[in-house]
Amino acid sequence: MTRRAIYACIALTLIAAQCLAQTGGAIVGVSPQTERVLTGQFAGKIGSETRAVFGFGPIAYTIAEKHRYLADDPTVFEMGEGYIGMPAPSSANWYHTGFLFVRINGHDVQIPATSVMAVESGDRAILDMVWHDPDALVRTRFFGLPGENWLGCEIEIEPINEITSLSVLLRCYPSYFTSAHNRDGARRIQTPSLLVEQGSVAEEPLAENPWAFYYDEVFDVAKGEGDGPCAMLALPVDGATIRYEPGGYAVNTTLDFPPDTRTIRFAFWDYKGFTNADALADLQGQTGAVLATLETADLTPRAVAEFDIAAVRASLEEAIASAETREALGERIGDVEAWLAANEQTQQPGTAIGVAGQEELLGSLDDYNSLQWEVKLIKLLDDL
Repeated sequence: MTRRAIYACIALTLIAAQCLAQTGGAIVGVSPQTERVLTGQFAGKIGSETRAVFGFGPIAYTIAEKHRYLADDPTVFEMGEGYIGMPAPSSANWYHTGFLFVRINGHDVQIPATSVMAVESGDRAILDMVWHDPDALVRTRFFGLPGENWLGCEIEIEPINEITSLSVLLRCYPSYFTSAHNRDGARRIQTPSLLVEQGSVAEEPLAENPWAFYYDEVFDVAKGEGDGPCAMLALPVDGATIRYEPGGYAVNTTLDFPPDTRTIRFAFWDYKGFTNADALADLQGQTGAVLATLETADLTPRAVAEFDIAAVRASLEEAIASAETREALGERIGDVEAWLAANEQTQQPGTAIGVAGQEELLGSLDDYNSLQWEVKLIKLLDDL
């Protein structure tokens, strides 16, 4: 697909997102993967990016999965500046190239993501990104709710090996890329109990400081400077700590979780166009409600929650029991049997579907639905 066609896809997704958001719904769409030949110090490498555009409220968020690989060996990957970026609503604030890093046993998750899928739109918008790391399966599930101005994120950890350490690094450039433009700012982080100034480092229990407001005293929309601030809220986990490091350019926040933590939830705000004062007032006015949502929301995609593999299996097995149907399907019989086998886990009553099981199911539903109608049509014609 050409770059122009890809930009057209993104534009159409943005238009659809804005329309649905205005009518009270939520939508997310994933654009085709783009690749570009890198030059300079990265010559001989290919940069890859997949973007997902959300529409559910007054702010249109975009999430990007990024990686690069060697041009002469596509199996050798590099992380670059990050692998989960937020290119919009602003390229500053939550960094467009890499704002969220999941670190297990001292290393970032193994790239690239095995899947980037828009798995639900309507009453809410959900995007799944999955990594198959040697130590754990990791899923970041971003979600948006109609009318809200924040983007939610759930990180699910499914161990393969023993987890001895687990942390999440967040990176932002509040309001403006200062050093890139040879400008000096005054970075600040406001929490419920702390004001951390540029150049300082502070660490506290997460339970005492679940939210953080990132701003720059120089680059304030009220002064005609910068894009506006950003913020985050993390659902407290017993024993978790949070460390703030506001540098003169990048501002890093590191959350360390107990190794047995399996689910981590965040809310992110990009207050593009807001003054520092207005943004802080908005954040403080909704932290309680957002925290309650993060605590109680069941984020299982509807397609997973409502999928009845037993009924599907019975229906398909009944259909392909017919010699005429098997003959008409030909080699597609193997597709039916393979699909049922791949989703075997979902038929165990009361068993939660794991990261890989949900990834397999959600990634194959379109193929299944096509196959299901093909089988039904053949059976219908046979019965005439």
